[in-house]
Amino acid sequence: MTDLSWFRAGAWCWILTGAGHLLGDIYLRADGGDPAIDAHLRAHALDLMGTQRTYYQLMMSFSLAMGIALVFVGILLLQLARHVREIRPIAALALAMSVLSLTMSIWLDPPPPIILFSLACTAFGLSLRAAPDRQGALR
Repeated sequence: MTDLSWFRAGAWCWILTGAGHLLGDIYLRADGGDPAIDAHLRAHALDLMGTQRTYYQLMMSFSLAMGIALVFVGILLLQLARHVREIRPIAALALAMSVLSLTMSIWLDPPPPIILFSLACTAFGLSLRAAPDRQGALR
């Protein structure tokens, strides 16, 4: 695999993590979730800048936004790989983002994002391994 292929594999790990998050969230809501927790979250509201939202609404918004953001980070990384001359600085940033996300996932999440962010870290790390003279136009 080329260094650029490893970079693309890392980007796809981000897309898969976001898509899995969205599909999992939608499935859990359609399946009914935990009625006791949902009722508790719906029963408590807070005022934010002149609007009133329940904790359920806030959690849903954060959760859906997180899934969408992860998908678009992956897409953005794929687009960057097509248009930059030197992939190493972007790969270093992507590796740092992936390490931070992996750390949070180990602390707070179930296995799927831990596995996917571990794969992303590996892929971005492998995309950095090439000597600078092997880097060139990425198309």
